[in-house]
Amino acid sequence: MTGEVKPVLYGMRARVLRPWPVVQRDTSRMLSGNPEVREVFVVGDGVPRSHPVRPEMPLVLLHEVVEGHVVARPADRCPAGRHGFMASGAYVVHSSCYDEWTAFFGHSLPIPLHDYTERRRDA
Repeated sequence: MTGEVKPVLYGMRARVLRPWPVVQRDTSRMLSGNPEVREVFVVGDGVPRSHPVRPEMPLVLLHEVVEGHVVARPADRCPAGRHGFMASGAYVVHSSCYDEWTAFFGHSLPIPLHDYTERRRDA
């Protein structure tokens, strides 16, 4: 019997910075509202492939909102019946890959995390 070989995904590890304490799950914030999510992996085109992604860690993709302004969004689709993704007040910032982060972004500042969703009125 041959096992299915899953491709190894690589990306940059990042911490989730929240300006509020997360005590219980807030479903309107996919990542920043989950107290179990402390780190994510930034993946996608052009992102340095510096670390293998751990299977249990959430993924975020970079999205250029306007030229030169990048935000991070969950790699998962927005849940059914919800609008998204919008600014949540949280950020992602380098975690154990400072050199790759600064080389890629040109700075060491946090990147806004757009993981907030709202319930659709028509749903």
